[in-house]
Amino acid sequence: MKKIISILLLGLLVCGCNDNKTKMTDDETSARDSEKANSDPLFRLDQDSVKSAYGPRFDELRTIINKHDPIGLLSLGAPEDEYEPEVKTIIVQLDTNKTSELQIHDLIYREFLRWFDDESTAGPKDAYKDLAKDIFIWTQTQRPANSG
Repeated sequence: MKKIISILLLGLLVCGCNDNKTKMTDDETSARDSEKANSDPLFRLDQDSVKSAYGPRFDELRTIINKHDPIGLLSLGAPEDEYEPEVKTIIVQLDTNKTSELQIHDLIYREFLRWFDDESTAGPKDAYKDLAKDIFIWTQTQRPANSG
């Protein structure tokens, strides 16, 4: 039930609900993002620079994450680039030569918690199992970003 409520609240936020009781103000969002940026180097990464550095791999990872829509935002009408911040922080941490499926599962769950603040929004870790498997399979066909 808690997950359903979280998804409904996120839907209201994504759809531009004007109910001030459920929607963070721009100032609150900005203050939260500023606090994260000051304390978290991954949060500060420039998304365009990461996209450029990883090229088509960035888009491929975004496609995999979008297919799973782990928070359910795309099904509520969010834009295709909704999960790009998560893609950014996940892709820079993936080591395609050494990362196991379990490590990927831990990584993606940790990143969704980072971006969505807690389990009530991100959902349970077990819900990311199939996504982790697909990312693991994808990494097995990839070369490390610095291999040229």
